[in-house]
Order: sequence, then C-alpha cells, then structure tokens
Amino acid sequence: MLKDNQQLFDIFVAKQEYSGKRDKHGRFIYHFSNYKDVLIPIVSEYLMSKGFHVEWGDGYKFAACLTHDVDTVYPSWRYTIFSSLKMFSSLQIKNGLNRVIAKVNMDKRKNPFWNFNKIMEIEKKFNAKSTFFFKATNKDPANWIYNIESLKDELEHISDNGFEIGLHGGYYSYNNPQALQEEKIRLEKVLGKPIVGIRMHYLRFEVPYTWRMLKDIGFKYDTTFGYPDMPGFRNGMCYPFKPYDLFHEEVIDILEIPLNVMDNTLFHIGLEKGWNIMKKIIDYTQKYSGVVTILWHNTTFDEVFWGNWSKIYNKLLHYLAEKKAWITTAEDIYKYWSKNF
Repeated sequence: MLKDNQQLFDIFVAKQEYSGKRDKHGRFIYHFSNYKDVLIPIVSEYLMSKGFHVEWGDGYKFAACLTHDVDTVYPSWRYTIFSSLKMFSSLQIKNGLNRVIAKVNMDKRKNPFWNFNKIMEIEKKFNAKSTFFFKATNKDPANWIYNIESLKDELEHISDNGFEIGLHGGYYSYNNPQALQEEKIRLEKVLGKPIVGIRMHYLRFEVPYTWRMLKDIGFKYDTTFGYPDMPGFRNGMCYPFKPYDLFHEEVIDILEIPLNVMDNTLFHIGLEKGWNIMKKIIDYTQKYSGVVTILWHNTTFDEVFWGNWSKIYNKLLHYLAEKKAWITTAEDIYKYWSKNF
C-alpha cells in the first residue's frame, strides 16, 4: 500500500538514515533530518485514508505505552550533595541528612532513585501499567552501572504486580550482538523468565542493522526508534510496525513500537511548550487509533530537582485516561498487535 506513494514510503523506511550524518553517540538525530514535520503521523494518516482500521476493544480509543529506562539506581556523590543542599535551603534538614546517610549506607529505602514502587503506585491510580527497562552491563561512559543481581527482589516485585521488565541495552552494545546477547541472558537469569523487549541506552540505533541484530538475538519487539532531540513520529507512524530493510528488500521480523515522548527531550523544550507538544502528539494518536509511547526515567521522579516534571507525569496520565487510552506495557501492545494486525 505504501509503495504506491514513494515519498511516504521513503519516510516510513527512514531512507535518509541509510547514509545520513551521525552525532557523537552514533545516532541519526532530528537535527540532521530533512523531514521536519514529525508532530503529525502522516504515514498513519495515509494508511487510514486507504482503509487501514484499528480497534482496541473494551471502549479504548487508542493505546499508551508507558516505559521507564533505569539508567541508574545509585545517585552520584555530586547529585547527593547538591540535592541535600537544596533540601537544607528549604529547611528539610532531616530529609537532606537522610540522603547523605542513604548514600553512605547504600540504604535503598531512602534512596531517591530506588523508587519503582512509588512509580507503580502512581500508575495504578489510573489503572495503568508500564515497562521498566533495566541494564545488565558492566560498561557505561557515564559510569551509570549497577549490579542487576542486587535488584532481583525488586524485579520480581515489579513483575508480580503485572508490570513488565525489559532490557535496556548497554551503550556499547547497540552494534555488538555478542555483548547484547550476554546482557539478555544475564537479565533473564535474574528475572527467571524470558525477556521479549528492549530499548537501547541513549537511543543508540542504526537503521536497519540494529533491528536485524535484535531480531537475530531473539527479541520480539524494540521501542528505541525515536529522536533524542525532538518528540514526535520519527517515520510518520503512530502504529507499531515491522521495519523494511532497503538493503535486503524485505521485512524484518521484529515489531517496532516507536518512541514518541521522552522526558529528557522535553527538559530542553520547557514545561509549558513541552506539555502542549505532548497533548498534540496524544491527540493525533487518538485520532488515528494508534499507540503513543512515553519514556519517563526513574530519576525524574525525584521531586527535589524534578518536581514539576513529576507533576506533569501525573497530568499526562490523567489526560490519557480522560481520552480513553489503554495505558499499558510494551509487551501488552506487542501481544495485542501481533494477534490482531
């Protein structure tokens, strides 16, 4: 169907990314793109005009895929000191001291980044579930490393509550299949069951090689495909899709659930403008009965520095529920889409 419209087909397959520039992290970013109107899912719009129809059931108008990348669970000393000083300045002396004590004693109960239960409780109020992507690597350029084995109880608790655990592929693994395979096996061993989905750290991704590598390793879905420097629909799609490889002229058997909104990207845009962009993306996704994928890091739920963004997340969940979205995990989206489309 898309091949009847060459311009839209080229956008869908991300043709310009096959030979495009890369930033220092090896990513093709929005700044390098010739296709700038990414706040409108023009490919999905075209598909619907040609008769493609999506129904979600149970009265849902569209779907929202909630995700959290767990880059780190241990605040640095720099972060601990500055956040404690900020608390001291607002006369939260006890809470500030607790941060320092928690850092010294590695006390997870007072660790602001060990907040998975807090996140789940926020989402449960909206009858929502999410996917937590955990790292299982020992290498990171920013030294954001944790021992995944030490989180075994937390992972089991998250999973037992009906939320999903996925792999957050290491910074150096996006083009290293052996390293990524080892990370997958390591996380599965800790969790005690297979991992079906992934998002790469720093959104490091190379079309079409990363998709093919992930498929060969055994992942069923990926949700990395979004710009780090701009919210929106990177290839004009608000639907999950199986990527098309221009080199081999064939579909790659992995489902991409594209990323649309990331907190770190919005930080550079600002609260008010960021909120308006999120609403626009959600409204278009509802219009075309698609999937909006949202990434909010666990660190952003520390209200000392990110209080306004924690409030925005609650506002976001309220807006999604009000618009009658199915707010759920990436795995749920993968299973529903694979069964019905």
